[in-house]
Amino acid sequence: MSDNNKIALPAFTDLVAKRARVSGAEANAYIHQLTKTMAEGLENGSDIPLYRFGRFHTTHVAEKMGHDPNSGKRLKIPEHTRVHFRPYGALRFAVNAPFRQLRIKELNEDKTAWRIRPAGLMLLALLVVLLILLGIGLKSWLYPQNATVVPAEKAAAIVEQARPVEEAPVTATETTAPAKPLSTTASVVTVVPGDTLWGISATVWGNSLWWPIIYVVNRSAFSSPNPDLIDVGLSLRIPALSGTVDNPVAADLQLKTDAYKVVADDYQKLDNPRAAAYATAAERGFNK
Repeated sequence: MSDNNKIALPAFTDLVAKRARVSGAEANAYIHQLTKTMAEGLENGSDIPLYRFGRFHTTHVAEKMGHDPNSGKRLKIPEHTRVHFRPYGALRFAVNAPFRQLRIKELNEDKTAWRIRPAGLMLLALLVVLLILLGIGLKSWLYPQNATVVPAEKAAAIVEQARPVEEAPVTATETTAPAKPLSTTASVVTVVPGDTLWGISATVWGNSLWWPIIYVVNRSAFSSPNPDLIDVGLSLRIPALSGTVDNPVAADLQLKTDAYKVVADDYQKLDNPRAAAYATAAERGFNK
């Protein structure tokens, strides 16, 4: 075999003679007869399959315009017939075995950068955006709205802002209802897609940390006792505090403490990690 991995015809003839255990003249005659027969078949447009080797066939190429590789001028390429060889799977696998770990990457004409198809990428990006918007819309109308009442980073802040008050701490045997009946002058807020108890409390009271009171007042109307899920379309009763969130009275602070205990209990039943923070805040009580 030569340095460029090409076998000369005499060497190939000797190899066939050696493996077939025939003379060199017989091998040479067989090779020439085989190639002559295959050439005649291809000239007649026949397919030539060789068992466990591959298939030789021809295809017709119509007339088309091209470029002269030397001058670059446009020229007409006449119609012609092209000969193809398609190896069978076993042969193709054996030949490409050393390169199985490689992956094909298509290059642009200058062979230096990956080809980018802007129109295809833009269409794909648009399709992804439409699917996301469709999913959000369906979720808002078909499923309960995820309230995400208190972000995880706010949990520690809630505990630090609370400290003990003179009233006795809430115990595990206390009822989950507020300590004092709520005012009959409570307002009503209808839940729309995107609403959260945290956000509603910030809107109606100017302080999002009082949201557990709204949850406890409307808890029986929820589809499930989960502080993080509120149903779109639900009418929430907003109680009227005896004081204000900026200047609460003792009854308001007790309401807030009891509500935090209810939220902690419901979170605990759901194995929600926020339960510990709300239970700690309820045990300490509130003074503002």
